[in-house]
Amino acid sequence: MELIIKATVIGVAGAILTLIIKKTNPEISTVLTLAVCTVIAGLTLKAFSSVKEVLELVEVGTGFSSAYTAPVLKCVGIGITARLGSDICKDSGQAAVASSVEICGAVCALYVSLPLIKTLLRMIGELA
Repeated sequence: MELIIKATVIGVAGAILTLIIKKTNPEISTVLTLAVCTVIAGLTLKAFSSVKEVLELVEVGTGFSSAYTAPVLKCVGIGITARLGSDICKDSGQAAVASSVEICGAVCALYVSLPLIKTLLRMIGELA
């Protein structure tokens, strides 16, 4: 709970500062946006480590392979990264670059999920 409060306060303060600075110096505004995103991402990584620990306990306790959970976690990370990158590009007025980042994120998510898709197809093939 306190993580989201910290992230919200930092985000709102950064957004207000960015709006104030953007009128006179848009380049610094973009750098400030990147800095705020980096700080919030750092806070988020602390919470993510707890999630990862729980998933590792589930894997050990149930015998569930990390081959199933790793692609899902990677896809979530790719999605978050692509969304942040895209939004920063949009804020900087670069819609075409933002679209390219989104497309790259989708392709990367598909790529990291290929082992999971192959395993699923093998399992279906064995049932037939």
